[in-house]
Amino acid sequence: MSSVIFGIMKSLALSVALSFAMLLFVPAAGAQTILAENGTALMPVVVAPGCSEPVRKSAEQLAAMLQRMSGASFDLVEGGGGDGIAVGTYRDFPDLELDIEFASDDPFRREEYLLRTVDGGAHLIGATDLAVQHAVWDFLYRLGYRQYFPGAVWEVVPAIETVRIELDTLEAPDYLARRIWYNWGLRWGYNVKPYNEWQARNRMARGFGLHSGHAYGNVHQATKSVFDDNPSFYALVNGERKHRGGDTKFCIGNPELRKLVVDHAVKRVRDNPDMDSISMDPSDGGGWCDADCELCAELGSGSISDRALTLANDVAAAINALGLGDKYVGMYAYNQHGPPPTIDVHDNVIMSVATGFLRGGYSLAEIIEGWRERGARLGIYDYFSVVAWDWNLPRRARGGRVYEVADRIREFHNDGARFFDAESGDAWGPYGLGYYVAGRVMWDVEEAGRVGLIMDEFMEKAFGPAREPMAKFYHLIAVDKERRSAGDLLGRMYRHLDQAQRLADDHSGVLERIEHLILYTRYAELYQQYADATGGAKEKARETLLAHAYRMRETMMVHSYGIWARLIGQGAAHTDDHELKDDRPFSKDDIAVFLDQGIKNNVPVDLDFTAVEYSDDLVPAAERLALDDVDTVGNHPPVPQDRHNYLIWVESAPAEIPLDVTVRKVWDLRPHKIKLFSPKEVYVEAVDTSDIVRPDGETYKVVLKTPYSGLHRIEVVDGGDYTRIVWPDGMPVTLPSSEDIPGVGNHFRGEWSLYFYVPRGTETVGGWAARIASWAPRLSGLVRDGDGNEVHDFSAAEDGFFNIEVPTGQDGRLWKFEKSQGVRLMMTVPPYLARSGKELLLPREVVEADEAQ
Repeated sequence: MSSVIFGIMKSLALSVALSFAMLLFVPAAGAQTILAENGTALMPVVVAPGCSEPVRKSAEQLAAMLQRMSGASFDLVEGGGGDGIAVGTYRDFPDLELDIEFASDDPFRREEYLLRTVDGGAHLIGATDLAVQHAVWDFLYRLGYRQYFPGAVWEVVPAIETVRIELDTLEAPDYLARRIWYNWGLRWGYNVKPYNEWQARNRMARGFGLHSGHAYGNVHQATKSVFDDNPSFYALVNGERKHRGGDTKFCIGNPELRKLVVDHAVKRVRDNPDMDSISMDPSDGGGWCDADCELCAELGSGSISDRALTLANDVAAAINALGLGDKYVGMYAYNQHGPPPTIDVHDNVIMSVATGFLRGGYSLAEIIEGWRERGARLGIYDYFSVVAWDWNLPRRARGGRVYEVADRIREFHNDGARFFDAESGDAWGPYGLGYYVAGRVMWDVEEAGRVGLIMDEFMEKAFGPAREPMAKFYHLIAVDKERRSAGDLLGRMYRHLDQAQRLADDHSGVLERIEHLILYTRYAELYQQYADATGGAKEKARETLLAHAYRMRETMMVHSYGIWARLIGQGAAHTDDHELKDDRPFSKDDIAVFLDQGIKNNVPVDLDFTAVEYSDDLVPAAERLALDDVDTVGNHPPVPQDRHNYLIWVESAPAEIPLDVTVRKVWDLRPHKIKLFSPKEVYVEAVDTSDIVRPDGETYKVVLKTPYSGLHRIEVVDGGDYTRIVWPDGMPVTLPSSEDIPGVGNHFRGEWSLYFYVPRGTETVGGWAARIASWAPRLSGLVRDGDGNEVHDFSAAEDGFFNIEVPTGQDGRLWKFEKSQGVRLMMTVPPYLARSGKELLLPREVVEADEAQ
């Protein structure tokens, strides 16, 4: 944990002074030290004779950066560290009285370092070479240096006439391994050096080498001849044991298989005695032994998590019996081996819980708690950005939501996690500020409480005179949660950038940053055009998008390689003379045209209706409001996924609610959970739960019991499979259509037709309509008023707000969404949908008010 309380930076003229107080130890307070004044260095940078090359490199970088800041030339000399700026490990300077107990042999303490100013110098002392690197860049950070995003454009080097600093602090990271890495990697090469520099300058290099990636494939490749001779080592699937490519699983119940894997791991550790850990994470996907595998049955548990953990435990025990010090086994709690086990975890097994692909009906909190209760050392595998999910668009990925990112990292640490792996992308335009904040918080979770200050500083340092419009730009894409159409969002982004560019004047560094973000915004606009295009126009839009992404690749604002890989394929991405590849950078004139056209083509939208709040105290409405009988009963969305909710009414209690449930397998093999909740349950726990349903296409008879009458909520968690429910005749069943319901978009998959109520006195039906995802079918469907008249057609609409005038006499009536694709979130009428008026539940206050008229 960071052991320093940040003082207030004081600046007199061009001088900088920093003051810090100790928390973990209490030596004499650091003395204020002046490093340079009026272009003259007042002391050298000192390394020990015979220091390592990494330490010398860190010292050289410190001297060079101090010169860039102050204009003074700092000599690099060898010495004992008593005078000057001592840079090295604690072993380099044995005569310094540091009063610190470093432990470089402890794999979890390798990154600790001391920053202390003394009379006539400063001590930048680390436990290891890596810790020394951290010390140098942290020292420069405290003098005002920043590397916000990768690349020279996003480097901030302050000009300081008098370099003055005072500090005394011992630093250590809250997360022992920290990584923000790119899916699709660094394939085109231009971003390797900038990315590595960003990691080093933000203390994101790992002191502990945690390996948790899918490992069964590597084990199989290294021992293939043994598998060829022993097919019984493969998992039993549909009566066969064979190699199944990337999804190949082992028969963990086979003791000879476990011995083979253990021997392989032991050999690897012996051959690489400096490695900290070895992965035993299974291959991706399914393919585990069926229930009729007798060997796995002998393990005593049908749990896939237990099987995978059994092998990991065996490996951990074996490699820690070699006498080579503590060695660890890494594994993900992910997919089918994500649910908590029923057996204990070896002390040296590190479980990194994946925040996506949750299976077995467990919430993320339940999975974390379940593994912790079994003794696991915990890590987190999070998803900051995945190209195929977010396409590097603004506000689409978790990595771009700065407050959420910071809060989650702190909360996971509070839950016991000490390792953090974030799958991300080279998309610093929409998500860079989130990545930067994440790096700060992974080192010191208390930084989560300073996100607002970090953002303010970013605007000031990175954009100077343009800070105000850029603060609005980043608030829009990184903080703002108001629903916006693509045109509205892009229009606002372009306008903020235009204002910022005008204010930047001749500040070249600021202008370059703004120009990079204009190129990014143009990318987002082109992607939207591609997503909306149909027929032959779609191919042209795709080519334009790919060409733009390639040309701007070296800005690192979007993950250009990943976009190419997904949209045109890796073969094209590696074809040097591909017709869509143009190595010319965009000119200032090009950027000016993008900005001008972007403003003209994207107009911000101001809502022309006022949202109305409704309670969630629902009651049956059909009889009390004399709702019209419908000629055609509607249909629920046919393929809801993941976590979805239904609101039902139980007339009398106690009661049994019989459901016919059929699940078509898409992802999960485990039992699915169906939970019944009642607002009358004091502890807000489920009053009943069923986990008998399997994703096998069979229909299961589920019976949920409740001691309560009235409103209930049924929550289905199916891990991404398609769940269909046949409801009891006559039972009111209503779907919520409010953004206040978590995962509401999961419900609206497939074509659906449902009714909603327009209260008396309503003048406009307003809300939000959107595709469920960028890959999903376009919006479609009609809105019909109480007389069946068509009043709105979504087929020509893009994602955004809709506003439908209520004709005279059509309020107090039942309206219909007909043959609809996409989400509808209601904002001026009660956000509840049903197949008929008889099934519709409405807020009590609406029913009582309209009943009285």
